[in-house]
Amino acid sequence: MALISCPECAKSVSEKARSCPHCGYPIRPEAGMQSGYAGYEYKSSATLFGMPLVHIVYGPGSGGTLKVARGFIAIGNVAIGVIAIGGIAVGVIAFAGVSLGLVCFAGVALGILGGAGGLATGYIAVGGIAIGTYAVGGLAIGAHTLQNDPQFREYIQSLFKNIGSHFTP
Repeated sequence: MALISCPECAKSVSEKARSCPHCGYPIRPEAGMQSGYAGYEYKSSATLFGMPLVHIVYGPGSGGTLKVARGFIAIGNVAIGVIAIGGIAVGVIAFAGVSLGLVCFAGVALGILGGAGGLATGYIAVGGIAIGTYAVGGLAIGAHTLQNDPQFREYIQSLFKNIGSHFTP
């Protein structure tokens, strides 16, 4: 049995291994996968606060799990970063199917300050189901909603009137 160097971490790995036991990098494709398919990964050499400025990951990790993109800007199936974009994203600003963060835009947006999505939480929440201090949605639960706060309703209407006045000739 010959040993080869893992293309990801440069440690010794059996040539018959399906993935590197150290970092999970796919060495041999699984049955049914395209020959040589190992996904895609880009990690910038520039760092910010000790993490890559940009980390993009798509594809399988060890044991068929998904690799996680971790960086200032993280993009992947699972993304963790200041700006996170992915199927599942955790970040200060997160765009995803399911997201958790300070400001989130997602199908399920669990935001602290703001959330927008099918199900949204946050201080300001906008969505099909919106839960927050200021909530607008099909089902809105909060201290200030269009249904229970006439001043909030008037404020929202005034925003649209002011916006419209900027576009008139």
